[in-house]
Amino acid sequence: MQDASPATYRTPSRAADTLRLSERLSARTLLLGSVMVVILWLFIGPEQDPDFWWHLRIGEWMVQNGHLPSTDIFTFTAANHVWTDHEYLTEILMWLTFNSLGLTALVILFGLLTWAGFWLIYLQVRRQPFVVVGVGLAIGAIAGTPIWGPRAQMITFALSCLELYWLRGYLSGRSLAIMYFPLVMVAWANLHGGWVIGFVWLGVALISELLTWAWDQDNPAHKMRARRLAVIGLASAVAVAATPHFLSLYPYPFQTQGSEAQQRLIVEWASPNFHNIELRPFEAMIFLLIVGFALKRPSVFDLLLALLAIGLALQNVRNIALFVAATTPVLINTYGAWWQELAGAHGWKPTVPPRPLFAAITAAVLLLIIGATSVRVGTSINPTRQDQLTASNYPVGAADWLAAHPEVGTRMFNQYGFGGYLAYRFYPEPNRRVFIFGEAALMGDDLLNEYADVYYVRSNWRQVLDKYRVDYVVENVGDPLPNLLSTQPDWRLVYQDKVAVIYVRQGPP
Repeated sequence: MQDASPATYRTPSRAADTLRLSERLSARTLLLGSVMVVILWLFIGPEQDPDFWWHLRIGEWMVQNGHLPSTDIFTFTAANHVWTDHEYLTEILMWLTFNSLGLTALVILFGLLTWAGFWLIYLQVRRQPFVVVGVGLAIGAIAGTPIWGPRAQMITFALSCLELYWLRGYLSGRSLAIMYFPLVMVAWANLHGGWVIGFVWLGVALISELLTWAWDQDNPAHKMRARRLAVIGLASAVAVAATPHFLSLYPYPFQTQGSEAQQRLIVEWASPNFHNIELRPFEAMIFLLIVGFALKRPSVFDLLLALLAIGLALQNVRNIALFVAATTPVLINTYGAWWQELAGAHGWKPTVPPRPLFAAITAAVLLLIIGATSVRVGTSINPTRQDQLTASNYPVGAADWLAAHPEVGTRMFNQYGFGGYLAYRFYPEPNRRVFIFGEAALMGDDLLNEYADVYYVRSNWRQVLDKYRVDYVVENVGDPLPNLLSTQPDWRLVYQDKVAVIYVRQGPP
């Protein structure tokens, strides 16, 4: 008998490969793949965060000087304030990336970090019906739109998603990966001050296990898991000290959360204003959670997690990112379980076109979506568009004027959101140090309140300017202070564009 030709073996192999490819290019692949590609457009966008610029400058300063700042270096008002730079490592990495690869690469990296958080959310719910998973992921991504961007907070979002993924695996008995969480906390504590939320998620899991054990004491697994979570929490608390700040890092998050001035003056620390159309998807997501709980009773863990996340987000706008991380899996699990019960009771089963045809359609649609999203993202982060947005959001023209007139002014009063950009442009020039910038905890409540007195032209506005010997002002066009200064004979307008104005005091302060 002759040996079979090579073609005899290749034909079944090709058929098997085709079958495997057809199975992968399914309706599930089409929907979930499309969602995961399209949401990248929400995450990768131009830089518009006022704090971005001072993060870059302090990152550069640390690289050049080889140590962390001990006190404020950007202002003349808070120069003696102790600086606990809780995100020093992120700032160093931001500067190194910006310096070597440019702003576009840095924006893309932050977008991919946010996307990685959503991939971890997907891993938590991948066993649910894929239509529910796809819609839920899209809702979560849209709800967080006001928060996404190239900012250090995305590190806390992504690490929260990782921790919650591990916690779900642990509580379900599928994984012990949460045992590695103290190592994650070492990195988290060096990257961003949001590390404290890691203990909040651990606390929710611990309380849910204790409550479940109290309800079902015949099952010792809950008590064992609660004990292990407590040990992990203690180990993680010790891990926080593994930073250059050592013990001084522990009180930092509580000082920030306890600042009344920050809550009143800084938009992202205020409660959500639902008259803002950008916050409507977040509002809708809250209602969807409530309806979901009416349709299907959640687990104790999911209920506590959702209640806490809603409370956090209603307290501060910036916590919407944490709300999305915590409640998107809850939303998907709730509706997924309800749908499975409903479909099972009625014998519903989806139908799709013949597999080879659908696979071809899926491949074509995914390629089209990838191409369209790539074009959209490319347009969004185009350097020319970024320059236009920078010029419309920050006092670029005013800074150029000040650079061309170095003899003008000795002490500046600046709008809060301008401080980071002006510090980036002018540090370490002594007569261009800012009055205030976006590290509110470093500024302190006293200075924040004095800033507010001037910004809102309260009765003591002039006394504050005199106290700090301010002789020039860089402010938003149309703000209360410039409008008032235009009526004061001892202040003269020297520069104005669509974004900013500069007033200079005539005579000594």
